[in-house]
Amino acid sequence: MNIKLEDVARRLGVSKATVSLALNGSPRVNERTRERVLAVSREMGYHPNPYARRLVTQKSRLIGLIVPDIENVYYASLVRHVSDALNRAGYALNVATSTNSHLTERKIIGEMLESRVDALLLAPVNAPAGSTAYLSAADDAGVPLLFVTSIYADLARPCVMCDLYGGMKALMTRLYESGRRRIALLTGPRDVYCLDLRERGWRDFLVEHALPADAALHLSEVSYEAALTALRDYPLQNIDAAVCVNDMMALGAVNALLARGVRVPEDVAVAGYDDVIFSRVSPVPITTVRQDVHALAAAAVDRLLDMIEHRDPVKAVTLLPCTLIERESTGAGAQ
Repeated sequence: MNIKLEDVARRLGVSKATVSLALNGSPRVNERTRERVLAVSREMGYHPNPYARRLVTQKSRLIGLIVPDIENVYYASLVRHVSDALNRAGYALNVATSTNSHLTERKIIGEMLESRVDALLLAPVNAPAGSTAYLSAADDAGVPLLFVTSIYADLARPCVMCDLYGGMKALMTRLYESGRRRIALLTGPRDVYCLDLRERGWRDFLVEHALPADAALHLSEVSYEAALTALRDYPLQNIDAAVCVNDMMALGAVNALLARGVRVPEDVAVAGYDDVIFSRVSPVPITTVRQDVHALAAAAVDRLLDMIEHRDPVKAVTLLPCTLIERESTGAGAQ
């Protein structure tokens, strides 16, 4: 049996308009009535017609999310938590992968705008940016665009991300307190904002403590293989710690060092960033900086929905705190 809006209204003894307003979260309906409408709708098996609702509201209830790499555990987790948050708010999600290409990112933005998404969430490409003028297509279409996880440097656009600089400073402080003084950094290309923030935290700490800040390895990509290869023949006599900008690289660093007969952490401590599964499955569990992806996704969705509702012109960056997670790779106990 196809349950209709009027069937729900009849069961409740209210108007169709009241049911419709309650299902769409209108503030014109009090919380008690809204809960009754939702409960009876679920009980009767009523499912709103998204196409009819779109004709009425001129909204698709569809959000576009673009990430660089869906196989990356960090971005996969972001997709899951954003999807959950949007689902609770009554929105659907359209996910696409830019494959870390600005050209692909530009193409996807155009396609999503053509499909009439209500807003865009963009986790930007982890590669040096050229022109980002193509982002103005969202402005021209009147579609809010919110950066999440990072942003292209020097852009005055809204963004929700974690305090990557502060997280790196906290990690460096812990390494320093444990006696490490010759700390190398394994990172990716320059002029990538989220990587530059981590490097700035590393470099500023070393300068503040009068330590050498010349052991930065800028690799072509931030991957397990890149770190593994970089440390296979790297001269280790001048370092006692290696900080990596993500946990995939840290796992590569641990395995490269162990293969060379180097003890972790006794000879060289290793630390990562993000607190994804790689930090826990490593042969030596890895100290890392946790980005709370669940909180990040929730904050981004809240900010985006506010932008949809109020056309929020604020360009501010919202920073969420990071948390230091200490494990055996720097001499701490397991967590």
